[in-house]
Amino acid sequence: MRFILFLLCAAALPLACLEMPINRISKTDTPIVGADASDDADNGPQAACAACMKAAEDPGPGCQTAYEACVADMKCGVIIQCGFDRQCFQGSRREFLQCGLPCVNSGGVITIDDPVLQLASNLFQCLANGPCGDICFQSE
Repeated sequence: MRFILFLLCAAALPLACLEMPINRISKTDTPIVGADASDDADNGPQAACAACMKAAEDPGPGCQTAYEACVADMKCGVIIQCGFDRQCFQGSRREFLQCGLPCVNSGGVITIDDPVLQLASNLFQCLANGPCGDICFQSE
């Protein structure tokens, strides 16, 4: 099992070295509105991240398409919930990978070619490098 985790880490390392463009959106310039945001309005940073994650891309900010694709897959849904349970969305983008790695295991991923990893990666890319970046992660 440790070998599999090692392979997952090794597979993620090249992604960590890439210079991804990061679009910064102020948390106050484009407030998140709608049913998802109001459901979580008083629960702090994780709730704001969850609301942004569920919000539509247009008018934004949001990652709804990637989020819905992820939660439609049982494994990916478990991975995302674990990320919230472990409060991985309150740290930096770099810390997220370390924090979230046990969630991959709890989601039942045992090989590096599991299709759920692409779903989870698409959501992470939208969150980290997209409109929810400053809402879901601390500045680095």
